[in-house]
Amino acid sequence: MRVKVNRRHIDLFEGAQVKHALLKYFLVRKLDRSLMTTVTVYDAYGHLIDDDAPLKENQKIIFKVPKI
Repeated sequence: MRVKVNRRHIDLFEGAQVKHALLKYFLVRKLDRSLMTTVTVYDAYGHLIDDDAPLKENQKIIFKVPKI
């Protein structure tokens, strides 16, 4: 299954959740994984979604890291 996270395509397994997409994105981009707990995730329409939300093929999600 392929989803788009912050304008980057990520390949995932069927039945993946938002947290799986974030983990793969952070690993591919070599970002600090400790930031994953601080991000807020939105769907393509700007609605807040939970880390346990299921993903669908070609779904777009956007996450934002709060400024410290």
